Amino acid sequence: MAPKNNKTPFYLIDTGSTFYKPMWIRAVICVLVALWAALEVFAKNPFWSVISLALAVYCVYVLFISYKPPVEQPVVARPDDEDDDADSDAPKAE
Repeated sequence: MAPKNNKTPFYLIDTGSTFYKPMWIRAVICVLVALWAALEVFAKNPFWSVISLALAVYCVYVLFISYKPPVEQPVVARPDDEDDDADSDAPKAE
């Protein structure tokens, strides 16, 4: 069996996306899922109450407790092609 040291954990939410970087977005997601859970508890739907409460706990865990902001990749400028100057003298096909 392969060693588990190199494996990244499996998350249902892609925390590597820059969409989740602002804290207010993560908070809104957690609050909306918690409101859904409260609605299901209030409506006395035990199946959906358990599902939505589990999702709310999962959102809080992934988006706040174990969240690590994505590493921003530096933008690398490409050098200009030197062939562009040589092609400027060539006739253009129309």
